[in-house]
Amino acid sequence: MERVVILIPGMLGAGCTSVAVELSKRTGLQVVNTERIVREIVAEKRISFMELTALVRDGEVDLEGIVRSVALDYLREGGVIIEGRTALMLLDQPATLKAFLYADRRVRIERVARRRGISVEEAEREVKRSDEERRRLVGRLYGRELTDPTLYDVMLNTSNIPPEEAVDLLEAMLKPRLERLNKGDS
Repeated sequence: MERVVILIPGMLGAGCTSVAVELSKRTGLQVVNTERIVREIVAEKRISFMELTALVRDGEVDLEGIVRSVALDYLREGGVIIEGRTALMLLDQPATLKAFLYADRRVRIERVARRRGISVEEAEREVKRSDEERRRLVGRLYGRELTDPTLYDVMLNTSNIPPEEAVDLLEAMLKPRLERLNKGDS
């Protein structure tokens, strides 16, 4: 499984993290996302998150560039599921599977409010901000729309399916790809 790279980008509240974690349990692949990379950066530089935020705000640190660079290292090593915003930064890279997760806006808002313990109004602002940020990121990096189906192998609407079912679907797609990969190794 070391050469396996799965990208699970998507919309805030669509379940990227939940799906990635469940898929990790089933496959043994490690999960990497922006939060993990930022924690590594903070630990390596021995600075607080607030200090890092200040450096980014002052333009002294290109956090997006650093996150992409670290994510590329994980991608080259393989044996990884890269999820969320970080996965969007790697859509130009080869991967075993690229699965975009989306859900109805109202469902996403409710999930974010529940998961973060915030009001629905606050969650709505977070979803709107995130949608715009991710849309701009994909537009800037690839000149495409976030929901352009040609960027992904599959797009899953998670509005009415639990993470376990989404993982079942992804595993079904992965099986023949892994078989082909293994045949190439022999």
